[in-house]
Amino acid sequence: MDEMVKVWATTFDRSPLPFGVVEVLLDDKGRPYDCVYRYLNNAAAAITGHSVEDLMGVKMYELWGGDPTWLDHYYEAAYEGRPSVFENLSDMLQKFFRAEVFPIAEGLCGFSLHDVTSWIMPAQRSLDKAAAGLFFYDMRYRQMLLTPSAREQSGVDTDYIGLSEFIDRTFGDSAGDGVRRQMERFLNREGSLYQEGQLADGRWLRMSLDHSDHSDRFAYGFLEDFTRTKQAEQRSEQYIEVIDSLGAENFALYLVDLETNELEIYRRGDGVAEEFALASQQEGDYAAVMDNYIDSFVVAEDRPRVRSEIGSDVLRRRFESGETDFSVGYRRLFGDDEQYVELRVIHLPSPSSKVILAARNMTGEMREQLSQKLVLENALELAEHASQAKSTFLTNMSHDFRTPMNSISGFASIALDHLNDTDRVRDCLRKIMLSSDHLLSLVNDILDVSRIESGKMSFNEDVVDLHDVAADVEVMFGDKAAQCGIDLAVDVGRLMHSSVVTDPLRLNQILVNTVGNAVKFTPQGGLVTVSLAECAGAPRGFGSYTITVSDTGCGMTPDFLDRLFMPFERDGLGYANKTEGTGLGMTITKSLVDLMGGEIVVDSVVGRGTRFTITLPLRLADEDEVAEARDGAETIEECRRDFTGCRVLVADDDDLSREILMEILKDYGFAVEEARDGDAAVRKVSSVEPFYYDAVLMDMRMPRMDGDEATREIRALDRADAATLPIIAETADAFEEGQRRAREAGMTALTTKPLNIHALIALLAEFIPEKWGPPQQKGPGWLPGPDFSRRET
Repeated sequence: MDEMVKVWATTFDRSPLPFGVVEVLLDDKGRPYDCVYRYLNNAAAAITGHSVEDLMGVKMYELWGGDPTWLDHYYEAAYEGRPSVFENLSDMLQKFFRAEVFPIAEGLCGFSLHDVTSWIMPAQRSLDKAAAGLFFYDMRYRQMLLTPSAREQSGVDTDYIGLSEFIDRTFGDSAGDGVRRQMERFLNREGSLYQEGQLADGRWLRMSLDHSDHSDRFAYGFLEDFTRTKQAEQRSEQYIEVIDSLGAENFALYLVDLETNELEIYRRGDGVAEEFALASQQEGDYAAVMDNYIDSFVVAEDRPRVRSEIGSDVLRRRFESGETDFSVGYRRLFGDDEQYVELRVIHLPSPSSKVILAARNMTGEMREQLSQKLVLENALELAEHASQAKSTFLTNMSHDFRTPMNSISGFASIALDHLNDTDRVRDCLRKIMLSSDHLLSLVNDILDVSRIESGKMSFNEDVVDLHDVAADVEVMFGDKAAQCGIDLAVDVGRLMHSSVVTDPLRLNQILVNTVGNAVKFTPQGGLVTVSLAECAGAPRGFGSYTITVSDTGCGMTPDFLDRLFMPFERDGLGYANKTEGTGLGMTITKSLVDLMGGEIVVDSVVGRGTRFTITLPLRLADEDEVAEARDGAETIEECRRDFTGCRVLVADDDDLSREILMEILKDYGFAVEEARDGDAAVRKVSSVEPFYYDAVLMDMRMPRMDGDEATREIRALDRADAATLPIIAETADAFEEGQRRAREAGMTALTTKPLNIHALIALLAEFIPEKWGPPQQKGPGWLPGPDFSRRET
């Protein structure tokens, strides 16, 4: 061995080509496991950075470790006599070598090395400047060697890794089959490999790998983090989307770079944009273009404001303060016309210094806004007028309510002081009744307006004879007209069909309001004429009726005629202050006529008088309906009969109401018992034999148990009369809600306070048979009685 070393030293010591001899070591099974350096020239030792003496006799893998490629080639030459040439990468030395291995003797082989790293150095220097990571790829073992920069770029913390594993770990599912097909072609030397994708941490990585012209075994590639570039692309795409979306509604779009003060025309639309286009035909200086446009086309009054809001310095300050999207509105000259333009200023996301200017025509919208503003102003004026009228109404109400109340309390005191003077007491009581009627009419007017405004005004149709209606009007207003020295004339000569189906209460209300006003505002010696006539041309089964009420009174001004049907309005001529009223009568009349499908027309001249013409379409009553109505009227006429032996339970928590009702019922012969609450009424009924009570008068609102709840409990009792016992609701609630509750509870009928005694007795006569004994009714349910919420006297 020593002789051989001397020969090698003599031959190769001075050679610049790295040369060495190694002995391949075998294990007990004859397999190579390491190599020992037996000879190295100075050139070979220099590559490693060690001296020859340090390396002699040292096992190669104890020094370098890792790659078995060298051992394989050494074994083939030392024991199988096969020379070879191969390339390999030294991870520790960061160099590529081309090695030539040849046999010397059994167990010994020689090698010479060629450093081929220089062919990648220029690329490495460029990559260092580009912050890209270099990696090497061994196609024999399909392993990648990642340099530190490549590990940093990819986030993979190992030096050696298989190509497939690397792609899976970095790109994951986003790689897909496309990359794997590229890998197959690359390994077959049919192409290169290129992949871009987003990593789990959100970064974007680009990988490229290509074959080398210098090596058949090794290739090298690059890894580049191009997140910033990708984000810039995405921002650009977003900008384009924003600009495209703005283009749909804006006639002109401009891109301004505040850093360079440049304006770029992105879009100019239809003819509306032509003048702006003329002012900015050449892209360039933003300030110059805007100054030219403002001076040429913006209305003079708006120029200073526009200039102060869209200057470059102003835009920068606004963006720095956090504003990113705002608009500037102004008027623009377009020929002889002025149009409204909105210039929207949008700052593209930081760090961009670019701004989008989007101009759109706002003329149509502004005109609509001005129109809406006018509507709102009119509505505000009406609301203020209504508020003022309401305040006036409350002032008048204070007077109008106190006047009858003063009469009631005053005449009651006089009657108490003259109890022995029957005539005086009777006169006081009559005047108290008149005052209470007037007070009730005031309350009913307010309730009717509330019903109308809430849409809850209900109509209860019945057969009405218009001759009787006219006669009632004559009776109702005849005496008052005579007392005032006014002639009242009622004409029904042109009625062909007098029996119609309508709501008698509401029809009467219309006549009372119009005729009452005519009498009220006509001076002594005047004339009030009321005419009910039937006109031709109505559909089959209907009649077209005209009610005309005319007077020779004070008349109304044109201004007041415009406000006649508005709530709380009263004439401003001074007559209203001398008359009673709420200012709601005409409002109610007009609403009732409208709800009945009719029409009301008013003609008036100050100092000469007024004429109301009301046209109503009314259904004609057939013979059966007329006969049934006649029978009902006869029943009411006959209701003054002896109720001796009939027993009624009165349930009311108000002591005075209960006392009044019990005394009146006793006058008609009833045996009367009382209950002070709903639960007491239930106990009373359940404690007596069936049919003990002929009827129950039940207040709807009581402290412990309301009347509707008490009725439900009575109807649920297990007794023979539970379903048929007449239970009549009495309530101060004049709204539909109270009537609905009564119906749903199973009450037989309902009447409202203050009670119309004659009508109440008629109701009792209807549901209590003359022959004393169990009432023979058809069954439980709602048996509607008349609406007594308003007196007709």
